[in-house]
Amino acid sequence: MAKDVAAARLLTYHAAWCYDQGLPYSEEAAIAKLFASEAAARHTNKAIQVFGGIGFIKGSKVERLYRDAKITEIYEGTSEVMKMVISGKELH
Repeated sequence: MAKDVAAARLLTYHAAWCYDQGLPYSEEAAIAKLFASEAAARHTNKAIQVFGGIGFIKGSKVERLYRDAKITEIYEGTSEVMKMVISGKELH
């Protein structure tokens, strides 16, 4: 998990740096969002597995983190849209 957090942070910093420098940044931002949202979903899913049924109890911290992670895959562009942005830039 620590490596995913570090990688997501660096990808985000890189996208922000590109933006600050006036460089194209849409692909970098899409990569950062896709990586971070998938990592969050993957790790909160593992937490649900560890906690079992208790992890799904409404109001538990694990349940809230799971919901928060899931919405990042949808909000501001689904993971599928991010993949289309990335692949579109790579193909040109």
